[in-house]
Amino acid sequence: MNHDTTTTDRRRRRLLRWAAPALGVAWLWPLAIAFAVSEPTGGEIALVAAGLATFGIVFLLAADGRALAVTVPALLAIATALTLTADPAFGWLYAWPAAAATVRLDRGRAAAVLVATVALAAAAMAAAGAPSGVLLSATGGVAALGALWLVIGRLMRTSEQLRAARADLAELAVAEERLRFARDLHDLLGHDLSVIALKAELAGRLLQRQPERAAEEIGVVSDLTRAALRQVRDAVDGYRRPTLASELAGARLALDAAGIELRVEGDGAPLHGEVEEVLAWAVREGATNAIRHSAARHAAIVLQACGGTAELEIADDGRGAPGAAPSGHGLTGLRERVQSIGGTVEAGARPGGGFRLKVRAPATPGPSATA
Repeated sequence: MNHDTTTTDRRRRRLLRWAAPALGVAWLWPLAIAFAVSEPTGGEIALVAAGLATFGIVFLLAADGRALAVTVPALLAIATALTLTADPAFGWLYAWPAAAATVRLDRGRAAAVLVATVALAAAAMAAAGAPSGVLLSATGGVAALGALWLVIGRLMRTSEQLRAARADLAELAVAEERLRFARDLHDLLGHDLSVIALKAELAGRLLQRQPERAAEEIGVVSDLTRAALRQVRDAVDGYRRPTLASELAGARLALDAAGIELRVEGDGAPLHGEVEEVLAWAVREGATNAIRHSAARHAAIVLQACGGTAELEIADDGRGAPGAAPSGHGLTGLRERVQSIGGTVEAGARPGGGFRLKVRAPATPGPSATA
């Protein structure tokens, strides 16, 4: 089972458990009515109480998704027994097996279970001699509550599909970037490596017969190798040297894909190239932390440049980091980059909840700051 499915199941269980107080009212209310209109014996009270307790236990098992093929029919059987033997008002109990089934099953099967449950409730209440008003209100209530849970289950499945689609899009973006990098390397090195291979082979053939010519070819190979190495370094530097604008755009896309709303504030003042690069790395690190660790819903990036100082703050409303700030490789590398231009990094939990990353750097790079 994947992470998204596990999360959705957990949410369904939590939602059904939150319904437990309403369940208690629903099954105690008809009991109160039955006691008000009749004088049950102690044995009858004990029997009904045992039936209700069993119903509650089985419902909690169904809410956890355990053996729905067994627990839902068991709930229907208990509801039918109480309706026929105790009081027709217990027909309200049919709403709960309908809820446990419809919130988990696909739309077709959930609708079939709901129709069957409403029909069974109507038949049991009619057989128990329920007045027409009670029968209509109870079966209508069961149908309405079942339909509500059917919609809730549909919304949960749609939300699960959206999260899966976002994850797929993120993976596709990574794959596309890798493919682009591979194409660029091929364009850069394909020709040079082919020439190097030919020259090296030629030098090997000439080594015994024409050593001077072989030495010349080896010199050409050496020159081509150094040129290729420079090209690789330039390409890697180009990939590793982010801009603030590109990282802000990338952070917005990544956070949006993770369901986190991003707010960006800043004066857009031009920054020194090295300072901008460091702040761009800070944006990437802050966005990565928000996505991986915080379970946030909102995030904000604020950039200010005044008085010879550039300041970048990234904050979210997620879980934050209890105690000391996290010390992962990402933050460690960021601290080293910022300190190399004379800046400082603050990272840790916010007093009101969430996590904050703040970077201060001189507008013009200076010597390394001391720790």
